[in-house]
Amino acid sequence: MTRKEYLRQRYHNFLDNNLCIRCGKPLDREGSLCKECNNAQNSYNKETRKALSELGICPQCRKNKLYGDEKNCVECRAKSAEQVSKLRDKNREHYNEMQRTRAKERYQKDKENGICTRCRKRKADPGYSTCTMCRVKGRGIKKCSNRTDRYKQGLCFFCDNPVKPGYKVCEMHYQKNVKNATSEKANIARHKLKELGPQWKI
Repeated sequence: MTRKEYLRQRYHNFLDNNLCIRCGKPLDREGSLCKECNNAQNSYNKETRKALSELGICPQCRKNKLYGDEKNCVECRAKSAEQVSKLRDKNREHYNEMQRTRAKERYQKDKENGICTRCRKRKADPGYSTCTMCRVKGRGIKKCSNRTDRYKQGLCFFCDNPVKPGYKVCEMHYQKNVKNATSEKANIARHKLKELGPQWKI
């Protein structure tokens, strides 16, 4: 019997007898590890992820480099997004209901702890569930709820700065849009749309 076969057999024997697969003690929680071993494993994983992040390595795949303030590399984020999308498509109603339930629980918890339920960063003002800054922003959004209203008031669609003459955005967002429109990513997207056929021609 090889070591791999022995370890597999040991693993299944421990599970079948309701024993921790690491220390062999009776399980005192659901899963394959006892509380002590599970806490030790979680602590080790947490320290490992922290050490990898400090070294600029993705803590999820443990091989790709991180850039800027990234917590995971692009590949791992793409894989996670794809997995979540597949799970959501399998049972969209269940997923949406689960998200609504979590949002309500998070809202109630923040409200009870006196934290702004909108930004979740600052303390809520006395008698309110939100902070002053979020309420001010909310009023501004209601006053200029659509593009037409903002344009009539001479405000940028994305912010409250004056619009660039002849445009519906300010100078800063105009430059950003130009940069985004001429980026390599945008050129690739245009090429893909053209390949889809005449109905997608741009």
